[in-house]
Amino acid sequence: MHSIWGAGSSHRILDSWAYLKVSSGESAGVPFDVRILEPWLAAQVASLTGLSVSAVFNILTPLALLGSLLILKTRMNRRGTGWEWQSAVLLAFGCSLAVTFGYTPILVDPFLLFVTCLTIATLDAGKLLPALALTSAAVLTKEFGLYLGPVWSFYAYLRGYRKFACAGVIVPVTTLVIVVLARHSTAAGPFLGWRPYAYHYLFDYQLSVFRLRGLTSYPQLLYMGAWCSVWPALLVATMWIRPHVIRSTNIDVDLIGFVVLLISLPLLLLGDWSRNLIVLVPFASMVAANHPLARDRYFVGLIALGGLTTALARPFHGDSPTPPPIVFTVATLSLISSILILIKIVRFRVYSSRPALGARIAEPAGGILVGNK
Repeated sequence: MHSIWGAGSSHRILDSWAYLKVSSGESAGVPFDVRILEPWLAAQVASLTGLSVSAVFNILTPLALLGSLLILKTRMNRRGTGWEWQSAVLLAFGCSLAVTFGYTPILVDPFLLFVTCLTIATLDAGKLLPALALTSAAVLTKEFGLYLGPVWSFYAYLRGYRKFACAGVIVPVTTLVIVVLARHSTAAGPFLGWRPYAYHYLFDYQLSVFRLRGLTSYPQLLYMGAWCSVWPALLVATMWIRPHVIRSTNIDVDLIGFVVLLISLPLLLLGDWSRNLIVLVPFASMVAANHPLARDRYFVGLIALGGLTTALARPFHGDSPTPPPIVFTVATLSLISSILILIKIVRFRVYSSRPALGARIAEPAGGILVGNK
């Protein structure tokens, strides 16, 4: 709907034009010149098929999104995750991805998500060298792919490859430095260099969005961006982390990645939530699946409803063909779902701090026990 009715096939933002320029071999300036992997891939596919580079991007975007969801579903199945949690996460996350990137498909973020999911699956299978190569591919997709380096390092260290664990940091960083030096250009761009870009990202990005959107629209953007990261899964996964869990010998790549990203969360929150925070979901959804709330059908039903209605309520950047009453209805359902989710989480936290009572509390709507495990 967003791609067709919202003119996603022809919509362009600054990033879109930059990646099209990179695909044609031109320089687009900082930071786009180092994000070369998908533009290069789009150019190669275009030369082989005769399609335009823009059309290839429009094809690669849904393929990357669907591939990410497929990997996530496969890993959930292998871990024995309940179908209710799988359905809720895939629906909420998939709808958020669709409305975010269906309207603006010429972006590298969906491909970074796909490489992230592929890296997790490869590590999970114990294939360290291919996973290390994928961390470099993530850096060549977008510089935020650097966060996969510490994930690889900690995983390798815990698996006994302590002498080689540092490679997870050295290889991605070296790859980025080489590309930055090789792609250095004085071409005109949105920023005059990496220092102005870093300053804008750290201190000015959210302020510039606030000035552009205003007091009314800005909170809506943050709210929709929070649903792009399926925020209930993020909260539940954070609740699951305990000292005994971290010290467990069964610590896996999902928990390692989630802890690394929690440490990096302040940095991710400074940028565009709808694009930066999606890298959290593959880790958070797997960690949260261990929590008792992930087996509460009422709770997971609220997540599915909240994700779906939030996606349906998102306007096509002010050009929505959806009648206002429908938008108002689904927006109201989204807010109600979010409020009920928060109430459910708070109630669980309160009752789980009282073991004698929490073990006997039955949630009427969910019909299952949610006591402290």
